[in-house]
Amino acid sequence: MATQEEQRKEETEAIENGRAAFERRRDAIIKVQRHFYPVGNGMPTTADMDELEAADKDWKSAQAVVERIVDEIRTGKRR
Repeated sequence: MATQEEQRKEETEAIENGRAAFERRRDAIIKVQRHFYPVGNGMPTTADMDELEAADKDWKSAQAVVERIVDEIRTGKRR
């Protein structure tokens, strides 16, 4: 079992990783949306779509870690 100090470090890292992944995903969404009306032609580039897919996967992974920690707190496995 991890010490409280190790748990706080993990929690802080999870929150920071989640925030960074969210921002990356948000930026990728905005980049894709710029290809649509009224600015674009409705055809996002393959690179932009690939980045959105990768950013979405990264965000879901980071969110899963946060949800695991929250579950541990709620069930008393983490203090």
